[in-house]
Amino acid sequence: METKGVVALALVALLAGLVAGLPAGAASGTGGSSGSPAATSSITLLATADYQYQPDTFEQVATGTTITVTFTDVDDLPHSFTISSREGFVIPTTYDPTQLNELFVTYPALYSSLLNGSGDRSVGTFESPSVPGWYEFVCNVSGHFQNGMYGFIAFGENLPKNLTVPNRTGIGGGTLSPIEAIGIGVGVILVLALGYFVWLRRQARAKQPPTSGRRG
Repeated sequence: METKGVVALALVALLAGLVAGLPAGAASGTGGSSGSPAATSSITLLATADYQYQPDTFEQVATGTTITVTFTDVDDLPHSFTISSREGFVIPTTYDPTQLNELFVTYPALYSSLLNGSGDRSVGTFESPSVPGWYEFVCNVSGHFQNGMYGFIAFGENLPKNLTVPNRTGIGGGTLSPIEAIGIGVGVILVLALGYFVWLRRQARAKQPPTSGRRG
């Protein structure tokens, strides 16, 4: 009996030692690696001149939770921050304002805030999708998306590597619309024409003979 008791105690001690040596997660049957970055539950962005968002991409935003959005419009124009609810879809840049509005009728926005410019600011919340995925956000003020005002947001994952945000070229690093480009071109032509006209008048005056100060 004493031998059996000693063996039993030895087995209990051995099992206790094995359990104590296991990681906390393994002992309880839960837990895992913490290699993936922590997901954020808030985003902050600006609407700026030249039809830009800063930043224009977000990754690893938390899924299935309340997301706080702080949106500030530092431009003189009104802008919106509107997230499409169509997952994994790049809105064609050829969409005109009517097509863009129809898209948001079919796929209601996950979140939308419209500001009036000049430092206007809003703080709002929305419930993020429960599963990982990425979505496009745009300014749906007429014509602004067509000028390159869009970006992408990913919930619970990183954005695909092949997604591209607008190329910023032109005056001030911004993309010019056709109407803006024509207006600038006409303005330059008018300034050059006026300068040429003034130069011609000066040349004509320089060629005139000097007048005498005597009277007949």
